[in-house]
Amino acid sequence: MYKFLLIAALLPAIVFGQTPFRACSGGRPTPASLNIAGCSTLPCSIISGVPLVATAMGITTTVATPTVDAYITARLLGLDLGFQIPEDLQNACAVGITGASCPLAAGQTFDYTLNYSLVLPITGIVAQVEVGLTAADGSTITWSRYLRSVIELNQSVPTGKHKKASIAMYKFLLIAALLPAIVFGQTPFRACSGGRPTPASVNIVGCSALPCTITSGVPLTAIGIGIVSPVATPTLTAHLTARLLGLDVGFEIPEDLRDACAVGISGASCPIAAGQTFDYELNYAMELPLTGITVQVEVGLTAADGTPVTCIEIDATIVG
Repeated sequence: MYKFLLIAALLPAIVFGQTPFRACSGGRPTPASLNIAGCSTLPCSIISGVPLVATAMGITTTVATPTVDAYITARLLGLDLGFQIPEDLQNACAVGITGASCPLAAGQTFDYTLNYSLVLPITGIVAQVEVGLTAADGSTITWSRYLRSVIELNQSVPTGKHKKASIAMYKFLLIAALLPAIVFGQTPFRACSGGRPTPASVNIVGCSALPCTITSGVPLTAIGIGIVSPVATPTLTAHLTARLLGLDVGFEIPEDLRDACAVGISGASCPIAAGQTFDYELNYAMELPLTGITVQVEVGLTAADGTPVTCIEIDATIVG
């Protein structure tokens, strides 16, 4: 099944302001451009229950496929809300694809339009929404990391459409009920040396007290909330350092996660102005050769001129 992730916008004037997006990890292909109606900067503002019209243009399939299936994933603080695209929109060959028709040949280029109302019972939140297309053999056609376009749900509009959405709503409500534990039971952290600035709060999924328990090779989701940049910068570079008994173990953040402008920040987009506030999410699996040890982990963002933008330190026990 071909995974093609995108969130885009359909406007007669599509040319006016394409919606920025981030490529997913692993070198997965992306469409040539994305447009979400009314959204030229992130986060996009979406009204719950009101149709979102999105178009991805210039999708080139790398394999031949007789079918293309669409899907939507919504996440809040890294937690999957269990949202599912309605059955009548799952067959992208029947609903959504233009410029070509199924079966698709390898190398064939087409566009895809999604016209759908996201209905979620809680508003005023920022959720990460991933929209994708999947080919019959599972290969990735195109993808934009959970659409790292951040979706802000501002206002609820009642609707009776799409009964399947109610299942997602129940799961959403369950997660929402747990939010006080996630948001208010924040992960404690230490400021880094040298007076480097810190975020207003930090949430590491599953960790409310130090040391955090981290399973080697299993993804860790950490979110820094309320980061205020002390300087204007066109770029933000992420770093991660692990120390054992004060000694740097030589751990380096992967190349595809270093550009925080492309992968990680939400609530703003680069370039960043001095005094601008944003959040940063790190979703990464640390793989260390030793387990049963407690290390000090430092995570931070640095401006183009080398100025520290934010930095935190935690203790983490590594388990196998």
